[in-house]
Amino acid sequence: MKRMLLAAFSALCLSASAQITITNATFPVAGDTLVYSVDNNPVGINPATAPGTDQVWMFGSLTEDAVESTVFSAANTGMHSIEFPGAELVIKNIAGESYFNVTSSQFEALGFAGTDPNGFGLDVNIHYTPSLLERWSPMMFLDLKNITSSLSMVFPTDQPPLDAFFAGLPVNVDSMRIRRTTARQNVVNAWGTCQIPGGSYPVLRNKQTDYITTALDLHAEPIPGFGYFWVDATNFIPPGSGGGLGDLIGTDTVVTYKFLSGTEKEEIASAQMNNDQTMVANVRYKKLATTDAADLTAPGTASISAFPNPAIDWVRFDYVNLPSDEYTLKIFNIIGKEVWKETYQLTGTDHFRVELDKFKKGTYLYSLANKKGNVIGTKRLVVLKP
Repeated sequence: MKRMLLAAFSALCLSASAQITITNATFPVAGDTLVYSVDNNPVGINPATAPGTDQVWMFGSLTEDAVESTVFSAANTGMHSIEFPGAELVIKNIAGESYFNVTSSQFEALGFAGTDPNGFGLDVNIHYTPSLLERWSPMMFLDLKNITSSLSMVFPTDQPPLDAFFAGLPVNVDSMRIRRTTARQNVVNAWGTCQIPGGSYPVLRNKQTDYITTALDLHAEPIPGFGYFWVDATNFIPPGSGGGLGDLIGTDTVVTYKFLSGTEKEEIASAQMNNDQTMVANVRYKKLATTDAADLTAPGTASISAFPNPAIDWVRFDYVNLPSDEYTLKIFNIIGKEVWKETYQLTGTDHFRVELDKFKKGTYLYSLANKKGNVIGTKRLVVLKP
């Protein structure tokens, strides 16, 4: 019995040691440039697995549709820095400037100055009240962080494009105010390993849910001569009406799964779900060189491919330029669950065959890695059945 208890205790200790803790060493500082690849049509991945431990998220099939670079500069280099006292960092782009505060325990957004995000083409100066939490330290498995932050934007109604709409109202309106509240819920509900094109990392997964509620006020004079005051126009401009103003009103729910490492400043991957949270809308992931470490010792590029593909009864895996080593081929279903694996001693250029009699019809991912875990390739396999 003692031996069994000791073994169980040892297993628990080993499991706990596999979890990572993310510190403020991953917070950005002035001079940092974070570079991401973006897949706008991801398939064959499942970031929304059930909460739990020691998971594997296989995102090696992601493709690069675009590249995003985020440059952090000292806040005092921004044109609007005086309007954001306490800011330490600024991101500058064609739309404007975003300001951030960094402490030993928090990285938070203070606000934005530039062209308004609603598409009116007018300049705004937005301040989050309180600041909107982006990252915290230390971040650990089972952390919960909730915050509600508000902002407001005031626009004169005598300038295009708003003048055309408000000119026809039966009451005088000299300005419009958009109020937006973000209720952000963070729950670190899983840890494990996240594989992306070019590498894999131990990560924590943070499920971030934003409930974004937008309301509209008019600074109006309902009765001439009795003065102007703010009137909540939400009930008077239903969604889809008001020359597009109604489309701003209401509550949107945005769910994003963020995979964070303890060594990299970039998110390893950030997967945003669609409106009903049934599909992945897009994935932003750390941009890496996709040449595998095995290629450094191979007389050419190491690779793996499947033929025929789609396959019915069997599939042949052709490998090229593999250094002599022990390799493991894993096959995952569409939601990222491992359904098959086998280990081989491989070298050079050759092939091996896998029978598919136990596979169901569907789309799979196959991944070949060497003994050190370096991934040679992850690709799609389609299985057909008569």
